[in-house]
Amino acid sequence: MFQLGKTIKRLRTETGLSQRELAEAAGLTPSFLSLIESGEREPSLATIRSLAKALKTPAEIVIWDAVEVPKNLNKEDRRLCEMAKLVVRRYFETSDVASSR
Repeated sequence: MFQLGKTIKRLRTETGLSQRELAEAAGLTPSFLSLIESGEREPSLATIRSLAKALKTPAEIVIWDAVEVPKNLNKEDRRLCEMAKLVVRRYFETSDVASSR
């Protein structure tokens, strides 16, 4: 399952931004951001990039974090998927990929 709105909200709250602050930084209205976070609207790729930039997070991480690991996986497979997500996040956080944005 893909939970983009939920991920954006989590990243926003982790960075201590209000909806209004993030919306303004990304060039969106607070009401549109609210619709995205609630899952009522799916943002375009351009909007995802704007939000990621405002969150100071690579767009790839925003998208990757939005992919939820299926709950019906066995413990070993679930752990493997969670570790893969962590490896990708660390790669983007520590590599030249993140600094070239």
